[in-house]
Amino acid sequence: MISGKYSTIVLRNITRCYSLATRQQLNFFNGRDVAPIAVLNSILEQYRASDIENKFKIENVSCQTIYKSHKYALVTLKNIFDFAKEKENLKFQALLDNEIFQAICTKIGKSVDVLNSSDLINVFRILCYFEVPYTSKIVQSILKKLEKHLNDMNVEQLVFLHYVLSKQEKSDSINVLMTKIPLHLQERIEHSLDAESILTVAQCLVMACKLEFKSSVIEKIISTLSERTYAFTSHNVISVIYSLLNVDSQIETCKELLNYSFEITVKDLDFVKPKHVPPLLHKWHDHQYYYFKFLDEISRKMDSENWNLRNTWNTMKCFKKLGFCPNNVMDHFIRAICTEPQTFVTDSIYLPLNCARILGITSYRPPRLEEVLTLLCSCEKKIVPLKKTYSFLYVKFLSYLSMLGHFPPHLLTDILDENYLLSAWSKCKELERGPYFENYALTLAWSLENYDQQEKFPFPPAVLKSLVQSFRERHVKSNYPLQRFIENGLGGKHFLQTGISTRDGIPIDHVVAMRWGNYPVALHQGDSCQTVNFVEDLNLSSNVKIIAIIAATENQYIRHPEVLTGWMDLRIKYLRKKKFFPVVINYNSWNLLPNQKKTPFLMNQIKIALEEDESERTNS
Repeated sequence: MISGKYSTIVLRNITRCYSLATRQQLNFFNGRDVAPIAVLNSILEQYRASDIENKFKIENVSCQTIYKSHKYALVTLKNIFDFAKEKENLKFQALLDNEIFQAICTKIGKSVDVLNSSDLINVFRILCYFEVPYTSKIVQSILKKLEKHLNDMNVEQLVFLHYVLSKQEKSDSINVLMTKIPLHLQERIEHSLDAESILTVAQCLVMACKLEFKSSVIEKIISTLSERTYAFTSHNVISVIYSLLNVDSQIETCKELLNYSFEITVKDLDFVKPKHVPPLLHKWHDHQYYYFKFLDEISRKMDSENWNLRNTWNTMKCFKKLGFCPNNVMDHFIRAICTEPQTFVTDSIYLPLNCARILGITSYRPPRLEEVLTLLCSCEKKIVPLKKTYSFLYVKFLSYLSMLGHFPPHLLTDILDENYLLSAWSKCKELERGPYFENYALTLAWSLENYDQQEKFPFPPAVLKSLVQSFRERHVKSNYPLQRFIENGLGGKHFLQTGISTRDGIPIDHVVAMRWGNYPVALHQGDSCQTVNFVEDLNLSSNVKIIAIIAATENQYIRHPEVLTGWMDLRIKYLRKKKFFPVVINYNSWNLLPNQKKTPFLMNQIKIALEEDESERTNS
């Protein structure tokens, strides 16, 4: 703490510095870099370097100077603000109780009539930072004066004032300003968007979208950004991207600007911090936007900079939503967890279900996966509430674990109880979430079968039968676009069974039977459409191969790499285990083919599936 002769000398130096600045007609509050300011900062450094831990004390010697000039009061307030931002654990109440700080506020309060818009905004911002009560005379007088100055404010000032006000507790005076500022801002933009800063234009766009300005105003802001792409830099482009991702309407110019902005970003990712990424990607998901190169570069940056667990976790949740999960990303995710295992187990942010969903998004199995799965199952304090209160989520969690080939006995034993499953299913039906429960419960049953765990953890047969019946009823399709083309390729309807499933409920779009030499086998007589419910009920000789054709739609793939999702891959593995020959057709890709090429493509895929089987038999 500074006291006595030394503090008097320092304060005299401040006063002397101020006098010099006044003679040069400087406006300290605008913070221009000039020599006297440098001297003043040097003096303030003496305060900063001193042992002041709890409060900033200004000696009474400066009171008289403050009362003489509002400019000196502004300068002193600004410097206290700068000091406070650098000081940790500063107690604002001690400052508010300080006699000199009160003198500063009194002097500024009496001088509001001579303050310009910039001074008023900055004083209000500082008073809010120091938590000066809204009911105080100075805050009320500043707010009233700000309202009168709205007509004089430029775009930058209106945007910044709105931002400062938005961070404060609501009051009548603040609500009035918050209502009036958008009206003034919209009027300014319609007349002329004269903001010099790209950041201000971007902030205008955010406000315009959130406050639902007229579409013509939004389009004008976007047009202004388009005209100023030359000013886009690594420093400001992130703010531009945020603003563009607030635009609801699918304006083509907006998409082009986004792509251009991301091109700039990927060239210099040094300015993109881990904290920037999740908010951006959340907006992508909301706006169905996707820019692969940015995701790819961010994934490399995450790996090369070895992001910590929290940053990796927040980013991975967004990657998962966007369907972006290349192997290197999954590898880093596993490493991040293994690097901070205790934090992963104890910190409430790392939810077991979310982790399991990320790990199970594809069939890829990263190194040290088992280590992480074991760690995951040790999070008892997080898992127990799922089991007791959220049975649906508990079943979902275990379905993902089983899909990954992990079967913790202490978690599975209780859930594989007929009464528990039926009760959980009933609760889900009441909440209109029955179909979701059926999907996850069946996934659990299929995983147990696929990994040969049925004897150790038998799934209740009565529950399985009911689940399959309900699942089949929901998966009856009215349209099978591949059907006509397969029939043409095979030579008739009688070679095809459509809309069928396994006894355990795996849905299959089409079933074809092939005998030796790859000749199709009739599955019913003539052109009749006699069908069976389950593929196991087909009466075929043992040397006939059953082809299970599945048209996989967009939701059954992730976006990058374009591979089947984990739950879809499980179904394919299950069919192979049952000695069927699955043929997965990427429906979107197939549908882009000319009609004359669709049938040959399907026939070739069937041929490839059979040849792969022959090759495996030969090698074994």
